[in-house]
Amino acid sequence: MKLRSKVIIILSSAVAMGFAWAFFALREQVNFATPLNILILVLIIIFGAVAFRRALKKEREEKAGIPPEDEMSTLIKYKSGYYAYMASMYMWLFIFLLKGKFPDTETMLGGGILLSALIFYISGIIVKRRLNE
Repeated sequence: MKLRSKVIIILSSAVAMGFAWAFFALREQVNFATPLNILILVLIIIFGAVAFRRALKKEREEKAGIPPEDEMSTLIKYKSGYYAYMASMYMWLFIFLLKGKFPDTETMLGGGILLSALIFYISGIIVKRRLNE
């Protein structure tokens, strides 16, 4: 698939998700200005930007003739996944211990999923840096 079509698909899906989120938030009359909603929106935008950057980088590497997967990248994925899983278990433990601090169950679950993704990205960065040392 060409880079231009991938960009169009990614941007149109991002716009569609934004419209869907705004529609459901307006239908439920949610206050957008709460710090938690702003944090969730910022994290979603950051994750989308990182995924978009990775897709562009992978596309450039494929054009340059670099293989998309090798033994080292597979090792990095497995190792960072292991560390992310272990850290996420402790994160979920603390979320359930502090469940009274969350306004509702959906916020607790959504925040936990976003934090799990953030932990995975951070563990991937740490594993890549340790391999280069």
